[in-house]
This record gives sequence, C-alpha cells and structure tokens, in this order.
Amino acid sequence: MNGSPDRTERGLNGFVGRNRMRVQRQYLILRELIRQPRVMGTLFPSSPALADEMACALSPSMMKSGILVELGAGTGPVTEGLLRRGVPPERLFVVEKSPALAECLSKRFPSVNVICCGAEELRSHIKGDEKIRAIISSLPFRSLPFDVGSAIMKEIEAALSPGGLFVQFTYALIGEMLHVPPTFKKVRSHLVLYNLPPAKVEVFRKPKRGERHREREEDGTAAAEAS
Repeated sequence: MNGSPDRTERGLNGFVGRNRMRVQRQYLILRELIRQPRVMGTLFPSSPALADEMACALSPSMMKSGILVELGAGTGPVTEGLLRRGVPPERLFVVEKSPALAECLSKRFPSVNVICCGAEELRSHIKGDEKIRAIISSLPFRSLPFDVGSAIMKEIEAALSPGGLFVQFTYALIGEMLHVPPTFKKVRSHLVLYNLPPAKVEVFRKPKRGERHREREEDGTAAAEAS
C-alpha cells in the first residue's frame, strides 16, 4: 500500500508528459500550416489506422533489405506506424522539409535517419549502393504547385528501384492521383474512414527491368490482332 501513491504519481506524470508532447506536436503542425499551408495540406495528423494501412503495404522481405523512404513525415504518425510494422529504424530514411518538424522527428525517433530537405532533392541526400525498396509519401500533391508536384514525382520515379513500391494517401476519394508515372502499376487501393478527414491509400509498383519492354510488345501484338 505504501508504494501505491508513488505509482499513481508516476502514472499521472507520464500521462501529463505524453499529452504535453502531443500538444507540442499539434502546435508545430498549426504553426507550419500558417507559414506554408500548401506544403502542409492539413491541420490534422494521420490517424494510427491510416498509418497502419500505409505500412501494411510493405512485405517482411522488403523490410529486410535495401532502404525505405518516407516523404513529408510531419511530426511522425506514419513513421510510428512503419516502426510498429517492424521496419528496422536504421533502414528508414525520413524526409521532412520543415527544419522545426525535422528537429521534432529527430528527437522523437533518434534511431531513424532524418533528412531535412525537399522531396525533389531526395537522391542528393541518400548516397550508397543500397536500393530504395519503397517510398511512403504523405505529401499533399493536390495542394502543391503543379510544377513542384511534377518535379517531386519525377524524383520518386528516378530514385525508386525497379519493382519497388510507391505508397501515397490522398483526401480525394474519387478520381486518379496526380503526377503518377504512366508506367507505375496500381496494385492496391483502400479507403480509411477512421481518419480526419477520411483518406484513400493507393499503392503503385514501379516496373522491373524488362517489364516495360514486354508490355509494349504485348500492346503492339494486341493492336495488330485487332486491326
């Protein structure tokens, strides 16, 4: 019984500390949204349900080799989902353009590789021979200037290894995603209602070497047969 008040006090302090950190992260999002609304896209952080849906696109084998890149991490809700999924922190490279948010990420996830840069600069900040197996993006392509979104997607296409996955969520529940390269094949689409606002997660696969050539040959054969 003598230890009960101490445990209660420790529990209360932990609760207050966790909520203080949540408030601080929400304040950061609000401040950055005021500063650059088109880059932030929304006031609300991704829900655990949305983060888990994005993370579940990654297979165990994909998490064991090469590296994984997250774009537009904000305060880290999707980063947390990726780590919860089992992504080794040393294989996860998190890209965030805002210095304040990048600092928050570094403190929250000290074992993760945090890079403060624009997504269009990805390849200049990730060196080495390891392949980028997947790129998980929370970037608000619909609110970004068109030329910026196009440049980022070109960088994604160039950086992603053949056969790699591109995972993106959008609040536009109807219609096609902007800027996605025509060679990328959509392999999955799922609606997440437990998010504010509801979102759609789409998964695309970059063709492996030789696949594009085979597809062109098949298209040409089909066209010849139809004529």
